[in-house]
Amino acid sequence: MNKIQKLLRVYGLEKLILNSGSVFLRRIFGMVLSFIWVFIITNLFGSKVYGLIAISQVIISFLGVFFCLGIDNVLVKLGSMKEHYRGNYIQSDFLRKAFVIVVISSFLCGFLMISFKDVLAVQIFKKEDLASYFNCIGLLSILFLSHKAFIGFLAVEGKFNKYGNFYFLYPNMLILILVCITYHYKLPPYFIIIGYILSYGIFGLTYSVSLLRIPIKLKNTISYKKILKLSTPMMISSSFLLISSWTDVLMLGAMVSESDVGVYNAAFKLGSLVLIVVAAVNTVLSPKISKLFEGKNIEGIKKEVQKATKLISFLSLPIVVFMIIFRKPILGLFGEEFISGQLVLVIVSLGMLFNAMSGSVGQILNMTIYQKQFRNFTFICAFTNIILNYFLILKYGIEGAALASLISNLIINIMCLVLVKQKFNFYAFFRL
Repeated sequence: MNKIQKLLRVYGLEKLILNSGSVFLRRIFGMVLSFIWVFIITNLFGSKVYGLIAISQVIISFLGVFFCLGIDNVLVKLGSMKEHYRGNYIQSDFLRKAFVIVVISSFLCGFLMISFKDVLAVQIFKKEDLASYFNCIGLLSILFLSHKAFIGFLAVEGKFNKYGNFYFLYPNMLILILVCITYHYKLPPYFIIIGYILSYGIFGLTYSVSLLRIPIKLKNTISYKKILKLSTPMMISSSFLLISSWTDVLMLGAMVSESDVGVYNAAFKLGSLVLIVVAAVNTVLSPKISKLFEGKNIEGIKKEVQKATKLISFLSLPIVVFMIIFRKPILGLFGEEFISGQLVLVIVSLGMLFNAMSGSVGQILNMTIYQKQFRNFTFICAFTNIILNYFLILKYGIEGAALASLISNLIINIMCLVLVKQKFNFYAFFRL
């Protein structure tokens, strides 16, 4: 233990581990629970139902990013500025106005989803059963949007335990219970997606409403226009990132069987395990970058980012190696048919490892003044990913989708690394 502590002290990682550790552990437990409920779905309902749920999850993720309008990121940025939030005291009305924006956006989201559910299900995905899933998504849009928009502000408040509970632990516990209830009472499979949304939405809506207790008269004010001006580039970049990340599942949903989508999504979920580490560290790092940049402390940003990259890389490498070596028995846990996703798991794991070792480059650009450049990079990445997915899925099926994801991952991380070097004069990439 002393040798490990000494090594961590040499790399300056002790404090970062302490700050992000609570989020990391809760994400680990949440991930374990998520694999349990996925395991139950695949074994009790089959790969076809899981394929429909996987497509629905992607739709929820995309709607959450697009109709959240970047509010989740802008709250972290504004919350790190003294004119809006200082010493745990709200200084402006930015939270109240953000809530109004999210409520209006959620009604628009729900209306569009309910109106076009049949078009999406039948004409786009060619899976009529999806209409029921999409209808539920539209009706409950306020729940997942409020969770997406406001839970991240807990990190700004320094409430990392609560953040980890509301984002990772409690929702997955509740989903597991609701999946079992759906099976026990022989409810239609789309009740699983209702449970999925409720599990996150209950905590998101509760917390966002609690923020409305802020006093009406505040020292400073910020206009809706300024909030949207800051948030829109972040929303666009997040949307393109999500499109790039989930283009494979969406296009597979339109081009291959539900079973193949289920196999791919299970393998992709396993290969993305390193994102547990990345997300946990970035939760702590994002507000730090914003505060350091406000104080024009570029050297401080460099030190924090490089420490974070080392920590992410040290923790990610063993996970990837384990996934690659034991890919067959791990995939076999989901059922015999899922073993066909072995190559997908290898390709996705390698892409995620490169992502981890590239450092928190996206966070650096978003939390400073380069969110528009990051938006442009994500557009290029998303467009490239769509083109690659189309041709590679036609030729190689689910392995082609994984390969397209890997190439797109390399492109955006390299572009971000180059820009960070140009603007801040340091490399975010992992180096001993």
